[in-house]
Amino acid sequence: MKLNETGRIMTMLKAAYPDFDKGVDAEDIAALWAWRFKDVDFKAVFDAVGAYIDGDHAFAPTVGQIKAIMNDKVPKLSAAEGWAEITRALKDSLSNAKAEFEKLSPPVRAYVEGPETLRMLAGCDVAGRAYQDYQTRFFRTFSQVQGRFSERPDYAALNAADRLSIGSEGQ
Repeated sequence: MKLNETGRIMTMLKAAYPDFDKGVDAEDIAALWAWRFKDVDFKAVFDAVGAYIDGDHAFAPTVGQIKAIMNDKVPKLSAAEGWAEITRALKDSLSNAKAEFEKLSPPVRAYVEGPETLRMLAGCDVAGRAYQDYQTRFFRTFSQVQGRFSERPDYAALNAADRLSIGSEGQ
């Protein structure tokens, strides 16, 4: 979502909640929302804000409340659909694992955990033990744990600098 699109969201919130930005710099609020939704389609945010406004809420939403509405609308994948994504990604993962990893849907990406897993699987014989064990484990557990992925922080929305600063805070 771009900054000008964020302005449209802010106008919508101000119309629905007149005290939305009272006592706070409106530009700061818009910058925060633009930053937190920078990699998100405007229509998805617009629809989620609309759904929030349609509810019985006395106060304007937080970024987290809108992200929760958006996450609830994400359809759940079956294990077969998730595995189909992985097998498509494996076709070019020996030389292009990072790009293939980024193409995976969020729940599959969270399960796979990183491009190195795709690279390892792409290098395995499909009849081999490591590949078969991973596939069996995936089919056994993916559907059960998929709900947990939406409870994890939205690391994909963080850029590398944010991840580094978060990781260094405890040191």
